[in-house]
Amino acid sequence: MNARLIVVCVCVILISASGSWAGDIVEASGSVASASVTVATAVGALGDEGPIGPWIHPKISSGTRDKLQTAVRIATERIEEVEACGDLFANLGADGEETLKRTLYFPVSAQNGKDGICRKAAAYTNVGGRSTFVCEEFSWLTDERAAMFVVHEALHNAGLSEKPLDRRGMTSLEINTMVGRKCRF
Repeated sequence: MNARLIVVCVCVILISASGSWAGDIVEASGSVASASVTVATAVGALGDEGPIGPWIHPKISSGTRDKLQTAVRIATERIEEVEACGDLFANLGADGEETLKRTLYFPVSAQNGKDGICRKAAAYTNVGGRSTFVCEEFSWLTDERAAMFVVHEALHNAGLSEKPLDRRGMTSLEINTMVGRKCRF
């Protein structure tokens, strides 16, 4: 139980520390309190061993769930088959397939979606965080574009920072361009 509490605390700290979006984002918005509740729920649901593959919150709509599952499958294939795509993760000291397997996908709350994150992006991940927050608009993307965003967000999970929070980092658009080129999207 103490290990779970530590994981929850670390996740909450990471969620509140920094963030990156799969979109051209200018500022963060969201509720640390609601994020801590969702992280606590995920940790409780996962048990001590964690997920075997990506975990998708049950409140994510079926259309978004279907798009995520397809996008993760495509992203995993690219990471496995396209060396330059896998190298994006290796350069961060991470394994791309493992990063995708341990991702937790949460819906963006209605409160933060329409006027916040989802106005500017389809998904959001804190740098170094396991949780990716997905907007309903994600389901409207093509499969290829959704897979590109999955890789983009997984790179943040692996530690890739982004402007404006990291003034020396790449912009969201630059990351999308890099992922598109290296992973052949």
